[in-house]
Amino acid sequence: MNHSRALLVTFWTTWYVRNKVVHDDSVSSPHITLAFVEAFLRETGAIKPAVYLTAIGDRVCWQAPMESIIKVNFDAAFDAQSKSSTSGVLCRNDEVLIMAAYILHHEHVSDAFMAEALSCLQALILSRDLGFSKIVVDGDSLTVIKKLCSVAADKSTISPVIYDIKMVAQGFVHVSFSFVRRQANIAAHTLTSEGKAFHCPMVWIEEVPVTMLVAENDRIVFDLPE
Repeated sequence: MNHSRALLVTFWTTWYVRNKVVHDDSVSSPHITLAFVEAFLRETGAIKPAVYLTAIGDRVCWQAPMESIIKVNFDAAFDAQSKSSTSGVLCRNDEVLIMAAYILHHEHVSDAFMAEALSCLQALILSRDLGFSKIVVDGDSLTVIKKLCSVAADKSTISPVIYDIKMVAQGFVHVSFSFVRRQANIAAHTLTSEGKAFHCPMVWIEEVPVTMLVAENDRIVFDLPE
């Protein structure tokens, strides 16, 4: 963050609010004032949303997120013959309870990397639309995760999707991207595999029939109460 700019904007806003109180008898709450400062700084590029990389290559089981954070797993199934793919997204909370899941089909998909990137994009869109503000996004595509967390401009064929993901990510209070092995992404993988049988987008809220048993295995591992 540019601290000098942030301090200047804060002083300027405080002086403006003070003048509104003195001259117009108009009082703004501290929350509104702080929200204005933050929005102005984001708009001018002085601060950026909290987007982090957690590169985990040896995790072999699913891990629950911290309290108040939603864990979002994504996976993709690519069909090279038809050049199509299926995106699967599974959202769970710190108690390993399913909050939502999503299945979506894509046409004209160039390769498996594009399929994974599209699935990650759907993971963020679903989370945004459901009002989740703090998320941890797990996927087993190391290529996609690395591109998302790189500050260098991506010049690959999936660069437009990577750009879209980064743009959507800016709307969250916190978002991190983690690479996990397939064993730690098995519930999302099962959802995606089973989702190929559906011929239209499917959304489940708080219940996902085709992955309930797999997700329940994750709950058993953590020995969480019902």
